[in-house]
Amino acid sequence: MEHKIFLQLLSDFIDDELDFDLSDEFERELDDDICCCFFNTFKKTVELCHQIEMQEVPEILHYRIIRTIETTTQKRPARKTGKHTKK
Repeated sequence: MEHKIFLQLLSDFIDDELDFDLSDEFERELDDDICCCFFNTFKKTVELCHQIEMQEVPEILHYRIIRTIETTTQKRPARKTGKHTKK
C-alpha cells in the first residue's frame, strides 16, 4: 500500500471516519506487530498534538516554513520501483 494512502486511512481510522468494511480491513492489517506499534505511536502523537496550545509565529517565519516545505517536496527525487530486500 502506498504510504500516502496508508497515512490517510490511518488518520481516518483514528478519527472514526472510515466506513465499516474499510475499518474492519484496517484493523486486520494492524494485527501485525510493527503496524500495531506504529499505529499506537501515531495515535498517541495525535492525542498529544490536540492537547498543546497553539502559538502564533511571526508571519515571515510562517511563509518561510511553507516555502521550504513546498520546495523540499518538489525537489524530492522519484523513488525506484521494486521491492526492498534485506540482505
